Formats: sequence, C-alpha cells, structure tokens
Amino acid sequence: MKKFLFALIAVLFVAAQTSAQAPVRIARLPIIFRSNQPDADTCIELEVKLARAVHIPLNGTLNVAEYIPPADAAKVLGDIWQSMRTVDKKAKIQDAMRPLAEEIDADLIVCPILLRYYENTGGGFSTDEVYLDSQVRAELIIYDRRDDSLVDKKVSRMYRDSMSGFGTASFLSKECFDRLIDQTKIRQTIMTIGK
Repeated sequence: MKKFLFALIAVLFVAAQTSAQAPVRIARLPIIFRSNQPDADTCIELEVKLARAVHIPLNGTLNVAEYIPPADAAKVLGDIWQSMRTVDKKAKIQDAMRPLAEEIDADLIVCPILLRYYENTGGGFSTDEVYLDSQVRAELIIYDRRDDSLVDKKVSRMYRDSMSGFGTASFLSKECFDRLIDQTKIRQTIMTIGK
C-alpha cells in the first residue's frame, strides 16, 4: 500500500510540475500514398504502428502533449502543397513542413509516405511453384519546430523468390515503417517531451 501511495504522489508531483508548461502540439499526418494503396488491414496496421510511435504514456494525466487531428492536418497540408506546386513544380513535400507547422501551430510534425507498394505473383516455367515479386519504399519526415530540425529518412525493401508470407508487400511495408521509426528516433523525441 505504501508503494502505491508513493507512486501516486510521484505521478501527481510530476503532473504538477509539467502542467505549468504549455503542451507540445503534435501533428501525425495519415499515411500519404504515392503508389498503390495496400489492403485495409495493412493500412490500419501501419497507422496503428505510427500512432504507437508518437504515443505518450500517461498523457491524459500529465497533459504534456496535444494531438492535432490527423484529418485536419492533412487538409491543411494538401492546400499548402497544392499552392507550392503551382508556383514551383520541383518543390518537395519536405518544403511544406515548416509552413504546415506555422499554419496549424504544431511543434512536431510526423509525415509518413508510402512511395511504392507493388506485389506480383507468377508461376515457374517448369514447376508448379509460385513466385512472388514485391517492392516497397517508404519515407518518414519529422519536423520539430522547437529547434527547426527536419529529419527525412527513406527505406526500401524488395523480395523476389518463392511464395512466402515474409515476402509479401504487406509484410515488407510493416518492416519499412519499423525501420523508419527506429532511424528517425521518433520514439526518443516523443519520450523527451515534458522532461
């Protein structure tokens, strides 16, 4: 019982200290598809994977972050991106992160992009074996307005061999996003919020 009370007092103490600071505004955009869109189950799994990467434990109690609705951020990004592309056809989506952060007053932008999603199966010429050809390329852009830093990482995976669950585009896309989450260190960035 004493341990529970001590833990409760510690949480309340931390909450009291962090409540004086304004919450960090986080915008996690929905995945932008630049190629074929995966099936609904894969899309949901990828979105959940990204949502977990930017989740702050006990944020409901500590209130150190405020999450901007993904659909709202995506709409504003679409408007900014369209106007940028009208002016300059060579503009990159990374260039839209700073104006987006200003427009929606976000401190942290997380922008996932599925650049390529391809899967094809075919039979062998002399055997009954089924072959699988899969290619996935993904990108994760993280913009932190607090220190004006932009991290942009791309990962690609491909598989050309006998049919295997480990070679499907769905599996490769999940692996790509796992690697991007690790390479961009988004979890570490999220865990430092409120400290």
